[in-house]
Amino acid sequence: MKLWILLLSVSLFAHNLWIKKEDNGFKLFYGHLHFGKNSIEKRAIKYDPKKVKYIICKNRNEIKNIDFVKKYPIVVKKECEEVYIFMDNGFFTKTPYGIKNLPKNRVKMPLYSFRSFKSVKYLNKNSKKAITNSLEIVLLNDPKRIADEARLLILFNKKPVSGAVVTYDSKSSGITSQDGRINLKVKRAGVQNISATIKRKCKSNECDKIRYSTTLNFEIEK
Repeated sequence: MKLWILLLSVSLFAHNLWIKKEDNGFKLFYGHLHFGKNSIEKRAIKYDPKKVKYIICKNRNEIKNIDFVKKYPIVVKKECEEVYIFMDNGFFTKTPYGIKNLPKNRVKMPLYSFRSFKSVKYLNKNSKKAITNSLEIVLLNDPKRIADEARLLILFNKKPVSGAVVTYDSKSSGITSQDGRINLKVKRAGVQNISATIKRKCKSNECDKIRYSTTLNFEIEK
C-alpha cells in the first residue's frame, strides 16, 4: 500500500505553482517551470482561478492581503517586494476505480485520501522574514551567482518545521533539520524553483492527510 501512496503523491504533486515577474506586476502559473523548451505560457497547465484563496503583498513595512480578479491566469498588478499566493487545490481520493477529486466521505470504497494546499512566494526584494502564517520558505541570505549557497528556513504558523521534504527544480534535495533549516547550492541562473512539502493529519472524515506544498521563486543573474 505504501508504494501506490508514494506513486500517487509523486504523480499528483510533480507540478508546482510559480510566479513570473512582469513589467507591471506578477503572473501566476502552474506546472513545470524548467521543463521543455516551450515558452512559459505554452508549457503551463491551466488551473481554476477560483482555487486561489488569497494573495499577500509585502511592500516596504506593510504586509497586507490584496484584491485580485479571479481570472486565468491570476495577475497581481501591484508593486510588491514579496508576493505570496495561496491555493486550495482540493481533495484527491484513491479508489479501486481511479482517483476522484472528491472528499473521502463522498466516494464509494475509498482507499486513501488527502487535501492539497499549494502556495508560492516570489522575492523581488528579500526581507529574510516570514510574511504569512501558512507554510513558507524564508531565504535567510542573498545568493548572487551559481554555486552560492541558499540558506533556507521552512516555517509553518511561523514556527520551524523539521522533516519537510525539499526539492530543487522538482528533484529531491533532502529534508529540513530539527530547526527547520536546509542549505542548497544554486545550480543555475534565472528563476530559482525551490519547494517544501509537509503532511498533517486530517481532523475530519473528508480525508486521511492534509498536504501542504510551498514554492520559493527568486532570481539569480545570468
